[in-house]
Amino acid sequence: MSETQTTAAPTLTPPRPHTGEVYGAQHDGRYLQNWNPLMLAADLPEGEIVGRDFLGTRVIVYRGKDGKPVVQSAYCPHVGADLSKGCLIDGAVRCAYHHWRFGPDGSCVEIPGESFIPQAVRVYSYPAAERWGLIWAFNGEQPLYDLPEFPNLHEDEVFYRTYHHALRPIEGWISASNLVDFQHLKTVHNIPDPNPVKVDFGDHLIVVRQESDVRVADTQLYGGTWLTLHNQLAGGIERLFMAGSSQVAPGWSDAYFVVAMRKSEAEAMGVEAAEAELARRVDYVHKLYAEDEPILFSLRFRGFHKSALIRADKYFGKFLQYMENYPRAKPFDV
Repeated sequence: MSETQTTAAPTLTPPRPHTGEVYGAQHDGRYLQNWNPLMLAADLPEGEIVGRDFLGTRVIVYRGKDGKPVVQSAYCPHVGADLSKGCLIDGAVRCAYHHWRFGPDGSCVEIPGESFIPQAVRVYSYPAAERWGLIWAFNGEQPLYDLPEFPNLHEDEVFYRTYHHALRPIEGWISASNLVDFQHLKTVHNIPDPNPVKVDFGDHLIVVRQESDVRVADTQLYGGTWLTLHNQLAGGIERLFMAGSSQVAPGWSDAYFVVAMRKSEAEAMGVEAAEAELARRVDYVHKLYAEDEPILFSLRFRGFHKSALIRADKYFGKFLQYMENYPRAKPFDV
């Protein structure tokens, strides 16, 4: 069960000097091949087309006749009109400029006054999905891994709420580096004994386990930008949390988060008490953002080769190397 907080579409503004990306690195037009949360599912009603900035370009998002989300490149191949200014006609996107129409598979299904439509006339479709109260798109022809999960729980066991945080002037993977920056977790967020007992770097998933007298935490980072957490505190108290962002443009990400609890616990507490508990957890997430963002938005991020790393940075340094080698791809329409 989920409920979402709707927000207006984010707007890009000029980035601040030296922030957002790795300092001195030249962006090559490629982006991480991962799942990206584009918008709250509640903000995508049937029959409407929504435009979103994504991967340094733009996409349209709408629901097909089956209600499932469709994510496609936003610019008409004819002369480049933004298809989010068009409308849906019989399940196809009609361009506002010359009324060319494109189906959910990207093919052009109508050009007014023309009987022959070249196969090359099409828009590009991204793998898309709806889960955790979000609309997702994968940067690539085929997803390289499944959508995120909470550690140790199935989605059917979870009662959750989903929120849009903010468009942020920083690469999402840089803020996600907190997962393995164990000095930062202690000095900034006051997490006791944050050092891990296990850190595994998989092809598209990083798994961390932390054990102390006060908590046992299982954390997963999907695609370098989306974190899921199952936190078992002393006394049997659980905390469930997801957070991450989409890749908007070089130096820009759009952040979302999910707060959750076991459905059985929510049912035992009752709806009002469960909602109040999740509201307290939202406040805690806002506290974490407030602690991080003054630092993140003003730093000149050095990356692996220029950072003066020490022994305590073992996993942080490995993460920086991991992200350098993570598969990337250019968006379809460039």
